[in-house]
Amino acid sequence: MSDDIILKADDLHFSYDDEKTHSLNGLSLEIKRGHKIAFMGANGSGKSTFFLCCNGIHKPSSGTLYYNGTPIDYSRKGLLALRSKVGIVFQDPDNQLFSASVFQEISFGILNLGVSEETARKKVDEVVDYLEITPFRHKPTHALSGGQKKQVSIADILVMNPDIIILDEPAAALDPRHTTMVNKIVDQLTKNGITVMISTHDVNYAMDWADDIFLFKDGKVLMQGTPQEVFSNKTALAATNLEQPACLELFESLCKKGLLKASLPLPRNLKQLEGYIASISERTYHGGTHPMKEQKKAILVVSFGTSFNPTREKTIDKIESRIGEHFPEYKIYRAWTSKMIMAKILKRDGVKINNVKEAMAQMKEDGITDVIVQPTHVINGIENDLMKEDALSYQESFHSISFGTPLLTSESDGWDMIKAIHQEFPSLADDEALVLMGHGTTHYANSIYAALDYSFKDKGYKNIFLGTVEAYPSMETLLKLIKVQNPKRIYLAPFMIVAGDHAQNDMAGDDPDSWRCQFEANGFEVVCCLKGLGEYAAVQELFIRHVTDVIEANKHN
Repeated sequence: MSDDIILKADDLHFSYDDEKTHSLNGLSLEIKRGHKIAFMGANGSGKSTFFLCCNGIHKPSSGTLYYNGTPIDYSRKGLLALRSKVGIVFQDPDNQLFSASVFQEISFGILNLGVSEETARKKVDEVVDYLEITPFRHKPTHALSGGQKKQVSIADILVMNPDIIILDEPAAALDPRHTTMVNKIVDQLTKNGITVMISTHDVNYAMDWADDIFLFKDGKVLMQGTPQEVFSNKTALAATNLEQPACLELFESLCKKGLLKASLPLPRNLKQLEGYIASISERTYHGGTHPMKEQKKAILVVSFGTSFNPTREKTIDKIESRIGEHFPEYKIYRAWTSKMIMAKILKRDGVKINNVKEAMAQMKEDGITDVIVQPTHVINGIENDLMKEDALSYQESFHSISFGTPLLTSESDGWDMIKAIHQEFPSLADDEALVLMGHGTTHYANSIYAALDYSFKDKGYKNIFLGTVEAYPSMETLLKLIKVQNPKRIYLAPFMIVAGDHAQNDMAGDDPDSWRCQFEANGFEVVCCLKGLGEYAAVQELFIRHVTDVIEANKHN
């Protein structure tokens, strides 16, 4: 992008009522070639008047307007040359269109430049194709929709190979579909190196699109700069009746809450902000102690727990040992969150398992300085929230406490889980079904289950279903879907880290309300697979990756 000045205003004044008031009141600015510029401000601040001066429709009462370094020549010849290079698309296209048909309308301007009819037709055909006008090229202009009229108005200018295109409120009076279409055209123009100037009140669009922003007030520039500079100035925005873009408001709010770092580049749109949020794979909290000469680091693996010892050995124990093997410089600690299970094991086996607070106290006593807390929870639900609260109650006792994410947190986690399930059931026939039982929760994170069920279908696994014991999708929902497919055999498997009580009883038990019995009562052959997710090698690798993400992120903090 070239930074040379294509258009310059020097102390412009213009009045509509004999100098009693000025629509332009000492306006000075410079427009860089090839830039995308948004002009913003309250109605009556001078934006449209300035645009009409740029095209030679208005002549400033004083001051000088330069095009390519040369003062504008207001002779008939000079204006004709100017308007071939600086085109304006009015807010209301009916003020611009006057020819009988679309093709005649687009041809008018270029024919006035003195080119041959053959050359004009060729150029018009190119522009008609470029702007996707072909389907209505022979229609009368009065019969076009608002969006189509806007397309033709832009074509009027584009056919003359302009250096600058000015659009006064390009999305005015358009529905969302046509607004998107016009915005797409504007993007195409800028990609071709044309300098595009627009006036708009849409701060979200201007933030995302523009290279430069000019805020107008009382016929002059109140502020100019990049979108980040201008939209961060709340005083200037208030003076021009504008609000901050949504992405900046949300970004500032998330920074105040400590969820994002204020040092991040300001997001230009909600998608970029969403990327910031999605990239948060861990949170690091610094406490009241300073690291010793030699840090003592630990990983606390937090699980819900299980009273089934054989399945615990194959799942929770295995996950902890794999993490320990992969990160030998960290000491591994255990904590569970189910008070009922921990009490049962203490009574039955005489084995004391720490809860999160007890584990944090033990690490403090052992002289640990930096802790990574890695949950084995499937989703970021209630258990995960409570676990964080308990861990952070010891924040002042450690140099840092960082959190890894549950099993299913990012979009890539979901795709990896789909692959893991497919690897575990590679020979599932088209006339068979795999039904996975998740736990479910009233927490909003429960939506992950329904989303993952849809993702299985989206990836082509139409005979894999995911439901929950305590939420949606429920067994009732699954049964309706299964009846439609009518498989000859159903495989039941837990979608939980351990194949514990829910898997043994609610899924595979003999009670008439168990999933196995309900499917069998409806005439299906059922095979139960009592293997928890924690036994899957791919799931163990996912937890290792989540710990790795925390460690890598901390290196850059």
